[in-house]
Amino acid sequence: MTVEFRALGPLEIVDGGQTVRIAADKQRTILAMLVAHRGGVVSVPALVEELWGGTPPRSAVPNLRTYVMQLRRLLPPAADGTHPRLITSRSGYALRTDDGETDIARFEALVERARQAAAGHDLAGATRALGGALALWHGAPLENVVKGPALEGIAADLTERYLSAIEAQADVELARGTGAAVVDTLRRAVRRHPLRERLRSRLMLALHHSGDTAGALAAFTDARETLRNELGLDPGPELCRTQQAVLRREPDPTSVPEVTALTTARPAHPATGTVPRQLPRAPGPFAGRAHETSLVRDALRTRDGTTAGAPVVVLHGPAGRGKSALALHVAHRAAADYPDGQLYVDLDSPRAGAGPLTPVTVLRHFLRSLGMPRADVPTALSEVSAYYQSMVAGRRVLVVVDNAFHRGQVLPLLPAGPGCAVLVTSRSVLPALDAVHVPVDPLDETDSVRLLSLLAGDARVTAEPRAAREIARLCHGNPLALSIAGARCAGRPQGSLAGFAARLRDPARTLDELRVADLTMRSSYARSYRELSAHDPEHRAAARAFRRLCTLGASFSATRAAEAIGAALPATERALDCLVTVGLLTPVAREGFRMPDLAGLYARELAARDQVRYREPVFSRSAI
Repeated sequence: MTVEFRALGPLEIVDGGQTVRIAADKQRTILAMLVAHRGGVVSVPALVEELWGGTPPRSAVPNLRTYVMQLRRLLPPAADGTHPRLITSRSGYALRTDDGETDIARFEALVERARQAAAGHDLAGATRALGGALALWHGAPLENVVKGPALEGIAADLTERYLSAIEAQADVELARGTGAAVVDTLRRAVRRHPLRERLRSRLMLALHHSGDTAGALAAFTDARETLRNELGLDPGPELCRTQQAVLRREPDPTSVPEVTALTTARPAHPATGTVPRQLPRAPGPFAGRAHETSLVRDALRTRDGTTAGAPVVVLHGPAGRGKSALALHVAHRAAADYPDGQLYVDLDSPRAGAGPLTPVTVLRHFLRSLGMPRADVPTALSEVSAYYQSMVAGRRVLVVVDNAFHRGQVLPLLPAGPGCAVLVTSRSVLPALDAVHVPVDPLDETDSVRLLSLLAGDARVTAEPRAAREIARLCHGNPLALSIAGARCAGRPQGSLAGFAARLRDPARTLDELRVADLTMRSSYARSYRELSAHDPEHRAAARAFRRLCTLGASFSATRAAEAIGAALPATERALDCLVTVGLLTPVAREGFRMPDLAGLYARELAARDQVRYREPVFSRSAI
């Protein structure tokens, strides 16, 4: 009797043609982990984390033993009949399988056979092998399994290899002059993965080679509209080249294109459960940012060899500008370009007053995420840095660093190899960091109103367009303020937008109105202010200067700021630089500065709290 462990679709055990029913979700999760490791030991901590995440019950380990015992009773005996199918060791559990018993192993073997056949110009052999490999798929990988972080990564990696095999099959059929044979397969794949440009390029070529040039051009139009609507991007270079080739009636259907998906593919990443997928959930309501998105995607795609190491992009701007939302928006859409994983860290993540995360702490977290056992992770910065560079070398990993305060926090996290990429958000421009610096500016009125309507409802914005525009203006294009305003309006469905706009219009009430649940504009600026107050005397002097500069109007020079706060120009310039660093001031043209409007309201509150009289000097020249 033959036994099959199927993971390329619903997780199943088929024993002699009969499906073994596994009813319990947690048993399926355990079996999926064991099948994916294909004979390797899966540690007890790894299984506990996959089953219960970061909050396991006290009885997690005894419960795990019970699930394993129940699963053991369901498993067919091993092929040799003399050893147990499920092995218990000191560190965890392993599943004994022959290569022919798992569809993952058979799929990889057939893809490798196709690669070798294509390399030897045996296109018929490559076609047979790829057809057999793709026939093993019966849906999304592990689609009936409740997945934790490891299985999510494994499923994503399997999906990437599946799509690469479809693209390889298209290349082979195009090379044989039988592109029409894969049109239907490519169309189905494009419907399921509409943002994958390589699939769309193959579909265009297959249609053109089958004589449907109009269909190929229509496929390009559909691709362009989808990419613009979903990502705010135009088609990439490959799709554009394919369009031009079709327009010029090239390539000729009798020519032999390169079999790229097989001959240039990197070795498959082993299904070890160590492909990190750490990006937080993508932002919900999201409006505008097409220009910034395009800039970031173009920068992340740069592989021209003119810069050492991975490309780095810094999104910078004051509090509430939506830097993190934009970073996650782009990162989720770029994730397919980095199949070896996505690492994420919020450097300002609250840790009971412990302050920002240090590079050592972050790198130790990254090493564990990349598969290093917890007990083996070193503690010295030099050691964790060396291991980190070794583990990402030769891989394609996207690293997202949120809320960086200074360059020193970011430098140790930059991969040395060009296959990776780094996306950083910061209130400061981080000028000393070798990166593409993308300012995150306020939203314009159209996008501001659009974001408001996504939250408060199109009907309400349509009914009160003037009030909606006024709310957008009073929020000064700040996405956080607009999000709070939209949530406030949504929470009062019987209220009017005009009434909310009237309350926002009163400067004494603006920051009170921009508060909902745990989101407040005031706390956003307060965090920046506390960062200054907690540092050295020079930073604390900048905090005192902040309370005085709110009287200077829309923009001002360093000289005018020095006069207003009663300090020498060099000391004033240092204070202004500190305020720019934390996002409480914005540099403007001709060496000037501007305080964001809502930040100015917070500064006025601080000044009033300290009973500062705006027309009198706050402190002496020596104080700052």
